[in-house]
Amino acid sequence: MESNHRIIFNSVVLYMKIVICMAISLFTVPLVLHALGDKDYGLFNLIAGVIAMLAFINSAMTVSTQRYLSVTIGERDNTKLLQVYNLSILLHILIGIVIVLLIEISIPLLMNYALNIGDDQKEVAYLLFQFLSVSIFFTVITVPFDAVLNSYENMLFFSITGIIEAVLRLILALSLTMFTAGRLEIYGLFTAVISLVILLIKYFYCHYKYKDLYIHFPSLRNKKLFVEIASFAGWNTLSSFALIGRNQGVALILNSFFGTIINASYGIANQVNGVLNYFSATIQKSINPQLMESEGLHEHQRLTNLTFALTKYSVFILCAISIPLVIELPYIFKIWIGKIPPFTIAFTRLVIVLSIITQASSGFMSAVQSSGKIKAYTITICISTLSGLVFAYYVLKRGGAPDTALMAICIVEVFVLSLRAYFAWHLQRIPLFAYFKSAIAPNLFLVVITGLALYGCTRLFQPSFSRLCLACLLDVILYCVLGYLFVLDDNEKQFFKSFLLKIRKLIIK
Repeated sequence: MESNHRIIFNSVVLYMKIVICMAISLFTVPLVLHALGDKDYGLFNLIAGVIAMLAFINSAMTVSTQRYLSVTIGERDNTKLLQVYNLSILLHILIGIVIVLLIEISIPLLMNYALNIGDDQKEVAYLLFQFLSVSIFFTVITVPFDAVLNSYENMLFFSITGIIEAVLRLILALSLTMFTAGRLEIYGLFTAVISLVILLIKYFYCHYKYKDLYIHFPSLRNKKLFVEIASFAGWNTLSSFALIGRNQGVALILNSFFGTIINASYGIANQVNGVLNYFSATIQKSINPQLMESEGLHEHQRLTNLTFALTKYSVFILCAISIPLVIELPYIFKIWIGKIPPFTIAFTRLVIVLSIITQASSGFMSAVQSSGKIKAYTITICISTLSGLVFAYYVLKRGGAPDTALMAICIVEVFVLSLRAYFAWHLQRIPLFAYFKSAIAPNLFLVVITGLALYGCTRLFQPSFSRLCLACLLDVILYCVLGYLFVLDDNEKQFFKSFLLKIRKLIIK
């Protein structure tokens, strides 16, 4: 029961952070778009995507380190915990150096052969590569401290730093209007500065908050543990590299066929999807530490239950927010950014669908990662995921419109979902029928009913702010009522009732 309260508290804290960051992002994105213009904004997103593809992904390495920290916490081994902490810092410093070297080696090839960049933008593009590679270096070194906060379920400070970063980015966006030239270079430079500031804040906080975790050079002598962590991090990072490679590979393919302007549309779509994913990722951050700890405690039934819960609630939350957004997207974009770049609406809708399909396997991913046996899983998923790029290139080569590339990626992702299901059953004996019945089927039911109801609104009323409010209100009512009736099981309903009763008593007092 205490663990359930901890999950709820962490979720509430993270949701408050998300609402604040999302509100800030609503101002930041159009400010940057208007300050830079379609062409420069598209160039920035293109290069940022290439850097992200080469640097893999921050969250993947966070999960890797968190897995060892959480399992060790479950084992109650403080000596090993200190070793994991120090070895993870060393590992990520080395990873950061390797990534910067890879970027520097790749710049000439990318500039001359891979990217469709005009001669007038090549000098600026080179500077952006330098700034963003530095930003990635600081972000990678931040990973161990993110993992510590996640492992100890300290979502309050994690949320505070997220808000600080969002505010700094808003200040940067507002500051761009003060400059008449060189805005793109300034944006790239201060993106790196913000990454450094966040790194320093998290380091000093962890240093003073968790006295058992400190820099201890003798802990670096455990070569066997270092190799084990590095191997797991390598395979896990490779898996996430496939996801980033697929997403940003689409940007490269679109760029090669349609130029940098289409990347502005794709960049906006990913910005919107990134904000939405914060909501479902909140559940993952709240549940993952306990799921990983269950592996260390050898509590298989608890691990299975948390696997179901992770998928059920992450899909539930993402769909609840996405349905009114997908339906009202033309009106929302019109009042948000004004002039809408071509294919922005189609891209955004398809990227959201892709994200929902991926979230349907979030429990499988965490269950497999908790086992530590991820080599075969990673190789299979990477090959399958990246095959989507071949499919996307083929449909565009055959004359398909830009949005058909993302349609191809969505089809491949359904196949990848089935592969993740197989490995979760094979490695952790997650019962697949029970998974579908508990986590997937109730959400499908809610999506169909709510989607039809909101679509009916669009047929009855003209696009307006009133219709948008009505759609959101109807979405909330249907998801609250039907979610309680069909998504929660008996134990969850009982816990929900008792939790609300405690909240009521606190308010009365």
